[in-house]
Formats: sequence, C-alpha cells, structure tokens
Amino acid sequence: MDKNNKLIRFFKKIYRDFLTFSKAEQYGIIVLLVLTVISGVVYFTLPWLIKPHTYYDLGKIDSIRNFLKEQKHLEDSVNIERIRSSGQLSEVLARQKLHPFPFDPNKLPVDQWKKLGLSAKQIEVIKNYEAKGGKFYVKEDLKKIYCISEAEYEILEPYITVKPLFADANPGIIKRKIKTKYKLTELNSADSSTLVKNLDIPSWMSARIIKYRNKLGGFYSNKQLLEVYGMREKYYNPIKKYIYADTSLMQKICINQVGFKQLLRHPYFDYKTVKLIFNEREKKGKFSNLNQVLNLITDESLKKRLSHYLYICPSDARDY
Repeated sequence: MDKNNKLIRFFKKIYRDFLTFSKAEQYGIIVLLVLTVISGVVYFTLPWLIKPHTYYDLGKIDSIRNFLKEQKHLEDSVNIERIRSSGQLSEVLARQKLHPFPFDPNKLPVDQWKKLGLSAKQIEVIKNYEAKGGKFYVKEDLKKIYCISEAEYEILEPYITVKPLFADANPGIIKRKIKTKYKLTELNSADSSTLVKNLDIPSWMSARIIKYRNKLGGFYSNKQLLEVYGMREKYYNPIKKYIYADTSLMQKICINQVGFKQLLRHPYFDYKTVKLIFNEREKKGKFSNLNQVLNLITDESLKKRLSHYLYICPSDARDY
C-alpha cells in the first residue's frame, strides 16, 4: 500500500507542477509527449510491419567476381606482353611463361615457337627476320632478337641446337661463321645503332647503355658499363678492348647551382649524401673548391666516382 501511495503522491506532484505552466507551455509539453510516444511505437513496430524484399542472387555475384578476376588477369597479361615486347622481361616472369624443349631456331614452325612459350609479337619479329634472309648461325644469334630478353635467352640457351647451314664441296668440312670484328667505339657520343653495329650487342642492351649514360651525364671509364643492368662480364669482356670514354663530352654538375631533386636523380647520389651536401651549403654558403664537398663523404670509392661529376662554377672558385 505504501508503494501505491508514494506513486499516487508522485503523479499528483507532477500534475500540480504541470498546472503551474502557462497554457502554451502545457500544450507544448503534451505535443512533445505525444510525438515521443508515436516515435517509439513506430521504431519498434515498423520492422514487423514492413518485410524486406531485398535478396541477393548469388549466381550473379559469382559471375561479377569471375568477370572482375578475368579482367584483372587480362590486364596483367597485357602488361606482361608489353614488357616482353620491349625485351625486358624478368627471370621470374620468364620462367612462368616459357616451356623450353630442345629446338633449332632456324625455320622453326610458328606452332613450335608458341609451344616454347613465346608471344605472338616475338614470333612475328623472328619470322620477319627470317623473311629478310636472317639466319641463326650460333646460339647467341637468338639473343640479338630485340624482343627476347636476356632472362628469356638464358632459360632457352641450354635447349638450343643450331645445325650447320652450309657445307663445302668436300664432305665433312663445315663453313664456320666469320668471327665478329668489333670496331673502336667512343661511349659518350655513340648512338644506339652505332653500339649495336660496332660492338655486336642486342638493341635492348644498347638502349639500356644510352639510358644509363644520360642519367650519369656520361661515362668516365669503360668499366662503368658493368653497372648497366644486364651487362655481365661475359658480355663485357669481348668488347672492353674496343670501347673508351671521352671525358670532355661528359655533362658535369655545378654543385653550387644544382637543385636537391636534380642531384638526387643522379645514380651515384642517395638521399643521405644529398642532404649532407645541401645542409653544408645552406650553413656555410657556396662551396669555393671541390674538396669542401668531397670531404663530407667518408666512402672513398664513392668519393672517387663523384669527383668525376662535380665541379665548382668558375665564378664561385677561389685560390688557396
């Protein structure tokens, strides 16, 4: 009974308090209570009154997923074939694409090239080469086809068997291919076709040499060719006696005028070295002699290489 009396007294108190408000305030409170009740009713009953009609067709979802997967595979394939056509396919991708077996590249049918794993573009280049009278006299001749990368050649090389193409009138005597005659070549002025012609290297290799030369600003030593991606000693050794670098053709860097990003693009400069040089230049002003720059570098080998590419602008130099 006490609980009931307390509840009655509580509601009486609320009612008395309610009567203290003005008519407008009382009306506003009533409207607010009504809206609150309606909102609560709608919130809890609406999900029961309206049944969702949304459904998912799992078959269509699977079809979309398969379509997207095929599109991704197609895009990857197109990118890989673009790389193959440029003769720069990596060893990992080359092993995925190739399925080598013993073969003679001379007049090998198209279906056999396909079976080896070569692309349609690569086969087209080979067949055009043959149509113009080209022949493979030794294994290495296949490497000269510009769209076959070094990695692909390395995988195929053990399976290549080139049969002799010509024989003398006397049985058993085979005509051999005349040994390649290299021509003396200056590395800083030769264009891509000159490198191919004079040094008997593939066009993709000559393109890499030119690209690296442009990044460096020129070569100061023929041994720098070993820094070119794909230039191994077995390719370098036969031509090293026939190449030289004219250092007067190099494009050197004025250390007091070069920008941070420009210097960072040079193959011999890493971020740490560039930051060190620019901090020193900002702190002490322009360098007046090259030793001020080189003394910042502790790696003697790097210091020696950089000395060939840096110089002090004449207007900044001072005698000591």
